[in-house]
Amino acid sequence: MIGLKHKIVSFAFLFYFFVVFSNNYFAQNTSINKYQFISPIPNSSLNQPGTTIIIRDGGMIDKSTLDNQKIIVEGSKSGNHSGDFILAGDSKTIIFKPSIPFEPAEEVDVKFLSDVKTVEGRELFPIQFSFKISDKIIDKNSSNIENKLEYDKKIKNEINVKKDAETLPGIDDLPEDFPDITINVSDNPSLGFIFMAPFSYPDVSFSYLVIMDNNGVPVYYLRVPRLTADFKVQYNGSLTYYDYASNKFIELDSSYTVVDSFACGNGYPTDDHEFLLFPDGHSFLMSYDWQPVRMDTIVQGGDSTAIVIGLIIQELDADKNVIFQWRSWDHFQITDATEDIDLTAHTIDYVHGNAIELDYDGNLLFSARHMDEITKINRQTGEIIWRLGGLKSRNNQFQFIGDPRTFSHQHDIRRLSNGNITLYDNGNLHIPSYSRGLEYHLDEVTRTATLAWEFHNEPPTYYFAMGSTRRLGSNNTLIGWGWGTADSRVLTEVTEDGSIAFELSMPDSFASYRTFKFPWKTNLFVTNPDSVFFSPVTVGDSSSIFIDIISNSNEEITITGFYNTEDSYLINHPVPFTISPFGTEQLEIKFKPVEDGYFRDTLHIRSDTDTSRIAQILDIIGITDSIYLGIDVGTPVKTFLLEQNYPNPFNPITKINYSVPADGFVNIAVYNVLGEKVTEIVNSLQKAGNYEVTFNATNFASGMYLYRMESGDFVSVKKMMILK
Repeated sequence: MIGLKHKIVSFAFLFYFFVVFSNNYFAQNTSINKYQFISPIPNSSLNQPGTTIIIRDGGMIDKSTLDNQKIIVEGSKSGNHSGDFILAGDSKTIIFKPSIPFEPAEEVDVKFLSDVKTVEGRELFPIQFSFKISDKIIDKNSSNIENKLEYDKKIKNEINVKKDAETLPGIDDLPEDFPDITINVSDNPSLGFIFMAPFSYPDVSFSYLVIMDNNGVPVYYLRVPRLTADFKVQYNGSLTYYDYASNKFIELDSSYTVVDSFACGNGYPTDDHEFLLFPDGHSFLMSYDWQPVRMDTIVQGGDSTAIVIGLIIQELDADKNVIFQWRSWDHFQITDATEDIDLTAHTIDYVHGNAIELDYDGNLLFSARHMDEITKINRQTGEIIWRLGGLKSRNNQFQFIGDPRTFSHQHDIRRLSNGNITLYDNGNLHIPSYSRGLEYHLDEVTRTATLAWEFHNEPPTYYFAMGSTRRLGSNNTLIGWGWGTADSRVLTEVTEDGSIAFELSMPDSFASYRTFKFPWKTNLFVTNPDSVFFSPVTVGDSSSIFIDIISNSNEEITITGFYNTEDSYLINHPVPFTISPFGTEQLEIKFKPVEDGYFRDTLHIRSDTDTSRIAQILDIIGITDSIYLGIDVGTPVKTFLLEQNYPNPFNPITKINYSVPADGFVNIAVYNVLGEKVTEIVNSLQKAGNYEVTFNATNFASGMYLYRMESGDFVSVKKMMILK
């Protein structure tokens, strides 16, 4: 009888424990929905052993309530994990970094306990969840252009095009393997410098980082004995490029000194297709994640030992903590790939992400080439907001208006200040196949995509890989054509009405993943003044102006030569010469016109080595007295113009250029999205001319703003985004 009573009591205790534990476990797991973001996603698989655990409630966390005792992380093979439990720089994201990686094929259980509080004193909910580490770790570096070279080798071998080109002035002293540059068209192109990273093919053992002017003359180049890609100016004003030796993005300052490098976290390799770096130190990268998948369980005839490549998108904070991670495994199906992707192959690249864009509302856009899709995701939660699908997309949610062709295997999605998007349509699956730059007006409520602008070559030409479409501050559009066509054009700058303002070609043995145009000047050494205006000079006479070349380097700088195109200017200084660290050297510039006229030129002051060039540029203007005496030496302004601010997005400083063709009153004001005026930048009488004004948004909140210029009957409005 006692034994039976003891058994009943024991059973009752166990039943009570089971009910309490189950209710508590259930409560913890339903509380997961109260969190803004958790990574890895609960119950997810194919996670990397080096993954960190990210938890974000959305509130500002009281750091004093956070300690390592508040989280328990246990692997089914590796056991209990110690590590660092930290608060990211946004003060909202909690990150647990295990001291050692997890083991393949194990399940990881996470218990986040209570007592962590927000700064308002609200206690976070306790939660418990688990995720699984991938069964097999495939060590793949992200040499995706190299992969692309091999992937498209058959197509490239069918192309055999040669283009005769004259050697441009000023580039005959370049290295023998520097690509020959041909300017096909130059008709008032926009100001700025062309950025590209041309690599050779089939010899992929070297590439160049290049900045050149509108004459095709380099003001900077660096020969790199390996592949590089995506050389550009970032939102924070620095330069970056992808380096295939380190599989990282390298950051340079304006003296071309390496100051930092960036790579994906959580054990993922860094992909070469995209890197964004903002003034607050946050950055966005992507990774290609190679995982073993039994495709025979997904499609008929699938490989039971297939390798499938997923897409990972990460946001890093200023301390390079991963504070946001999005994985295609959690949101896409492998069968979302377009019909040309062979799902029975051994290696399957079903997403092929190639661009990330921070949208005006703070969310993310990205391009999935092998799905013919532009996807918008919530940057806070990771959930998909919408899917804009092209020609062969399986998940399009938009109706196309005015463009029955749509897009195929696209690159380079970008959001414009007017709310539209641009992209580069390679056109792989179109019949006939040809490539073009596109602009769509998106109505994200009614889900319509209306064609606003397009451009393609005449006759149409096809570039099967790479490419870019970038709207410039002048409202011209720069199209980088990419690679793989029976045409050697590398880039074309197009006006709003479709006229070609600039076009550049290289031999077909070179290609550049993207091309850009930015305002740029090095500060390794500078000139004082930075531009020279000569008073009127009689033909046959001469006038001299002395400038200082000032070094900002703690090392010696050797000036090896000068370059300019106008014979009326002479540089009186022997070369080479050396400037001591932080030293100064005086330079005489002589203006000696041989005929009447207006003479505008650019002087390149060069520091060359066998593999590099760094040039400072100096604008020079001179006139003769018999014709131009008393005339304004500036180029006459013919029309009103309000240009797009640069940089954009920005924090907190941006510049706005505008032109006034006649003396008059000018007002430039800034408005919020409700139409309320928040400040005035310009409000005065101004003479005819070109102007640049700086806008400081230190005291303004993040978001979209409008700036409006009014002068007489002229009114122009543009958008800009403050990102903090």
